[in-house]
Parts: sequence; structure tokens; C-alpha cells
Amino acid sequence: MRTTRVSYDRPDVRRDKRYPLPTLVITIDGELYDTVNWSLGGCLVTSFARHLEPGDAITGSFRLADQPISVDFAAEVVRIDGPARDHLAVKFTDLGEHGMSVLERIITRRLFRG
Repeated sequence: MRTTRVSYDRPDVRRDKRYPLPTLVITIDGELYDTVNWSLGGCLVTSFARHLEPGDAITGSFRLADQPISVDFAAEVVRIDGPARDHLAVKFTDLGEHGMSVLERIITRRLFRG
């Protein structure tokens, strides 16, 4: 008897691993948002109430919640979804060396703290 295995889980084909913690504070047009998750390639924020479309360009900054210094970024809207259509997914288009370095340090600290 031959059986077929069916999986409804989507494979994760993203280039970069996503991290739920530590939460990043994202500032876009003066409004603060918390990340659901983030990676070296982009982030997903919640409570986003502005109307944007996939492909729209945005600029903003991010920082750790307990840090005053922020890092500027440019990004492209990937999608808007979530239970109330208030989750904004973006991919970074310009993070700069400093921004990449900051995120890499956060990841490294996370790995070595367990």
C-alpha cells in the first residue's frame, strides 16, 4: 500500500533568520511601532494604521527599547496583513554598514547569552 504525505506548512525560504526578541522600536513618520519579528533583511511591525501598498518605499529608524540611539533605514513594503490588517512587513533596501553592524551585534549577543 502506498501512502502520500501532505504538509500544509509553508517552507521558510527567507534568506535571513527572523528573531522575535529583542523587540525593536521602529519609528516611521514620527510614529513608534514594535516589531513582531525582525531579521537582517527586514521586519514585521504591529499596530500600523497607515495606508500603504506592497512596493511602496518608506524610511524610518530602529533602536532597541532600552537604547536611545537609533539607526536610519530605507525599506520597501512587502505586505500588510494580520487580524486587523495592522501588520506591516518590510524588506530593508538601505540599512547601511552601521545598521547591519548593529543588527549583527544584537544577534551575536543573543547567541552567546543562550
